[in-house]
This record gives sequence, C-alpha cells and structure tokens, in this order.
Amino acid sequence: MSLREIEYTDINAFSKVLIDYNSNKKHFTDLISNFPSVDSLTKQVYSKSKNYNQSFRSSLVQEINNQYEGIKLSEKQKENINKLSQKNTYTITTGHQLNLFTGPLYFMYKILSVINLCEKMQKNDADNNFVPIFWMASEDHDFEEINHFFFKGEKFSWLTNQSGIVGEFKLEAIEDLINRFEDKIKDSTYSAEIIAILKDCYLNAKDLSNATMKLVNTLFAKYGLVIIDANNRNLKALFKDIIKREVTEKLIFNESKKSLKILSELNYDIQAYPRELNLFYVEKEKRERIIEKGNFFETFSGSRKWNLEEIKIEINNYPEKFSPNVLFRPIYQEFILPNICYVGGPAEVSYWMQLKSVFDSIDLEFPIILNRNSALILEKKFLKKMKKLNITLDEIFLPENILKDKLVKGYSKLELDFTALKQQLFKQFAELKEIAKNTDKSFIGALNAQEKKQINGLEKLEKKLISSEKKVHQEKINRVLEIRKQIYPNGKLQERSSNFLEFYINEGANFIDIVKNNLDPLNQKFSIIEI
Repeated sequence: MSLREIEYTDINAFSKVLIDYNSNKKHFTDLISNFPSVDSLTKQVYSKSKNYNQSFRSSLVQEINNQYEGIKLSEKQKENINKLSQKNTYTITTGHQLNLFTGPLYFMYKILSVINLCEKMQKNDADNNFVPIFWMASEDHDFEEINHFFFKGEKFSWLTNQSGIVGEFKLEAIEDLINRFEDKIKDSTYSAEIIAILKDCYLNAKDLSNATMKLVNTLFAKYGLVIIDANNRNLKALFKDIIKREVTEKLIFNESKKSLKILSELNYDIQAYPRELNLFYVEKEKRERIIEKGNFFETFSGSRKWNLEEIKIEINNYPEKFSPNVLFRPIYQEFILPNICYVGGPAEVSYWMQLKSVFDSIDLEFPIILNRNSALILEKKFLKKMKKLNITLDEIFLPENILKDKLVKGYSKLELDFTALKQQLFKQFAELKEIAKNTDKSFIGALNAQEKKQINGLEKLEKKLISSEKKVHQEKINRVLEIRKQIYPNGKLQERSSNFLEFYINEGANFIDIVKNNLDPLNQKFSIIEI
C-alpha cells in the first residue's frame, strides 16, 4: 500500500529544472510540445497522426517479431505487436541502458510508468490503441556504467575484457557472478525462482541485448510491454536520410542552439552539450566518434576516412554501422515510432528539452515529455523501527547533519536551543545602546564588539553542548541512521542504487504488482510504498 506522497521539493534530491517542469512553469513553452496530462496526450495523438510515416509500421512489426524469436510472448504482447500495424495505434516509450540485472530500481519505475500511462490512456480513449515500449539502448559503449548492480549495499560486478557496443557482448564469466549472488540469497523465500530466471535469461542468451530482453520480458510480459532493440539494420534504413542530414547539416549542433539559449537564459544547467557530429561508427568491436577534418570525415582513431560522397554511400549501404549518440537517439526513436510520449528520468527530461528546436527544424513532432515515477520502498520492519524510535517520514528525508541535530534535541532532557538566551542578550545590549547614545561614539563601538563576542560565545557553547549530547545518545542516533541508509544506500536515493531483487527475494513477482498498483504516472509526487 502507498503510505503517502511527498512533494519533490521536500526530498532534497531533485534538480531545479525538474521541479520547475513538474510545476508547469510557463517559461518552458518554447521547449516542449505541452505539459503532460490526459488532455495534452489526446491532442498529441492527433498531431502525431498527421506527422508519422505510416509506411514504417510494417517494417516495425516485422523487426519486432524477428527480435522476439525464441522468446515467449504473452497474449497481451501478441495483441499489442499486431496493433502496431494499425493506423490508430500509438506508443508511449521509455528507454534505458542494458544495466546488469536491471540495475537501480528506477529502471523498473520507468517501465511501470509507461505501462500505467498506456492503461490510463486506453480507458480514456477507446478509439485508439496505446502500446507501451521499452527501447533498449544497446549501442552504448560505456561498460563501466552498466556492468554492476547493488544488493543491500554490496556491489556485484561482471568483469570482461570485451569492447565495442555493450549489447553485443558475449556473456562469458557471468555464471560465476550468478553463483556468487545465489550464495548471498540462498536462504530467501524466492531465491530458487530468482536464480532460475537469471540463469535462463543470461546463460541461454547470445549476447547482453538478448539477455536483457529476456529478463525485461520475464518481468513485464503480462502487462503487454513491447521491447525494441534499435541496433538493427532494417530500422536504421528507415532513418538513413536523417543520418545523412546530421552529417551534411550538423543538425543537432546547429539546430539545438535556440533551445540551449533559452535554457541558459533561464539559468538551468545544460545536461549534454552537442558535438558538431553526434554519430558513432561501429565495426570490429569498436564504437568510435565520427569527426570532420577539413573536407573529410573520419573515425576518432583515424581507422576509417571518407569524403562527403563516400560517407553518404556508406550510410546508404550500411546504415547499421552508424550509431546515434545520446542527443541523436531521441530523433531516431521518434522518427520510426508512432510515439506520443517519452517517459524519462530527471536528466532525460532536461536533455530532451534541448532538442525541441531540432525536431522543429526537420518537421518531426516533438513528444510529450513525462518525468518517470519516483518512489521509496519501505518494508514493515523498518516502519516499526521508525515508530519505536519516534522518527517521522518527513524527518528521515532531512540532510544527515540536520537530522542528527534534530534527533539529539528530541532525545535530550536538556535545553539545547540557546535562542532565548541570545534574545535576552540582544535585549540587554539594546538597552545599553540607548544609554550609549548620550555618550562618546567609541563606547557604542565597544558595545557592538562585546555583543558580537558574547553571541559568538553562546553559539560555541550551544554547539559543544549538542556535541556532548550526541555522544550520550549516539546509540539511538545510529539506529535511526541505519534506517536512513535504506532510503539513501551508498549515499544515494534508494531508487538510484538498490536493485529490485532486494524486495523480490521476499515478495516474488507480487512485488512488481504492488509497486505498479501504487504509482500514478501523471501524479508528479514522490511515492512511499509499504510492502
């Protein structure tokens, strides 16, 4: 059950741009198509229907079916894939890297936000179909970002010397990691089920993309989620004309300037600065940036080199070798999908807004951007401990140093706040200053100096007293801080560190249902969910 919802401003963990966006600040008008709501999504359906190339649907369905070969589909998935061939079907999409065993909890929250939003739209609009999409960012090459997960504070890493795009990594040596994890959870209720799932997905997969697809499918198939690996020759062939324009016109670099200028003038941090060319070239276990040098284009290492006509021919013949970077990927996605909404995390919301002017320049409909749900999972045993220690949910989110001071003041039987004493001093010195008006000005200076000295002295004594009382009540304070670690494991919000398996070991598949049923994608507040 959902205990309560908290405003993002009270969590002390979210950026100003996200908080302002969730507040529907009008100054974002030129950076978005509309703020997320059922009404704006309904309008987006109409806009996308006029903007989408309907001829792409058959290729899209064919490639999705090819990618699902050997993977069991739920009936709802089969229906959704078939619906994608129909003109009145629209997608709501999220995407992510191929994090090991899904990585942090927010991986799951993104997907559940998309599924729930599709269900909400379907209830509101029976004339159209809405299909949830998970877009696998399989072309990334930053292995260090995705090769691990945290389980109850312990880091589990997969080590390999492979290079290139991570989606094509073979799953060598991963069985040792699974065995190590099995030893960690062997006494848990659902340990056998979890290990069977991981072994099936990772030990019977041709590469990391295939393994991730299998795992996400195992967890979310019943909800009708459709997974797409866009590292695909035929899908990129649909996009090759835009790839050429990125090469010849420097689309992202030139056309994002308008959006970047607006964000800068609003004093927001720029999430990702565009390069002159926002493309990589993929071959032989390498993914290298393409740069322009004089009249030629070449890979960063210089291993490949083309003039303008040669690179155009290369794009025509081998579109699969050209890989969009983080800023070009949204263009690719929205070009080939009948998409009305992208669900992303705080950083994604920010960098998508950098791209509105790019979309406008190529007459491509810009989707509604929705911040994914954020949540904290609290087990009953921790709630009981909080109650016993007389700590509230609001207090547990305070910065650690402020929380410690608040706790010691609550536990101590002494008066630790010297505010009243300081007020008395201010009053006494105010009276002395009235008397001083009738004497030499140097006396007023001496009074001011003495007032400052005594106030500083009181403040130092106050800090020393609090420090002494912290030692007296250290045991209780430490117990509260242990609970706080469940919310901020490794110094981060739980959703940015902990893996879903921490809770799955005790709840099984029911855990996903519990979370899903307690998240509303359009309610932009931080949810606290009890299990």
